[in-house]
Amino acid sequence: MKKSAKTAWSATGAVGVALSALSAVFVVSALPAGANVIAVTSPVSAGPAAHGQQYPDGPSSVDGSPLERCRRGTDYPVPGRNPVLDEPLNTSFKSNVGLSVKVQLEGGTFYGNRKLIFTNTSNAPVHTDCLVLKFRAPAGSVDHHYRASVQYGHPQQDYVEVPRGNGESHYIIRLGFHDVPLADRTVPVGQTWTYELAGSNQGSMSLEATRDSVEVLADMTVSGNHWISQYGTKRLGN
Repeated sequence: MKKSAKTAWSATGAVGVALSALSAVFVVSALPAGANVIAVTSPVSAGPAAHGQQYPDGPSSVDGSPLERCRRGTDYPVPGRNPVLDEPLNTSFKSNVGLSVKVQLEGGTFYGNRKLIFTNTSNAPVHTDCLVLKFRAPAGSVDHHYRASVQYGHPQQDYVEVPRGNGESHYIIRLGFHDVPLADRTVPVGQTWTYELAGSNQGSMSLEATRDSVEVLADMTVSGNHWISQYGTKRLGN
């Protein structure tokens, strides 16, 4: 199943309507399997080794249970001028859980697949349900994916793209899961997960600039994620 729509925003306000939420395996990539790797950055690390993240409990696939809280979230309106445009640009990877990230380009600079590859560097598993990513990348991405080195079950994402007017956009992505056990929403120590997006004009922004713009806010208290209400999104069930 696939649900897709898109919100585009200019530096002065909204220029388009509709948000994006993709479910199941998201969108099938336009790039061939085993696409050529053009470039990859060195990894950078952030976040504490001991993160103390609380975990939900209860069975999956039960509406209203703690494991379904992100899937059943409410809508938050996207502001007329998104506040991310008035924030200082992030230039150093930040995370509230121990992670490293590197950015890899596959395909080519005219049209390519930009991958944010994360590794759990903490001393405990990281729960990615309700996790939100913020980063900058070339504007106009058309394909978005989440992948993990362990079974990732039935994920979905809600995202907002906020163009900066210079060929780059802010991307704010909420990860959510549905109908899968807790283990399928968790990245073990030393294992990886990847967020990737594809589009044209990949040469308009360096991979290092994307890497250093990344911010990760994992849900630490089983209470959701306040970035969702701050920047707006449409949260859709699967």
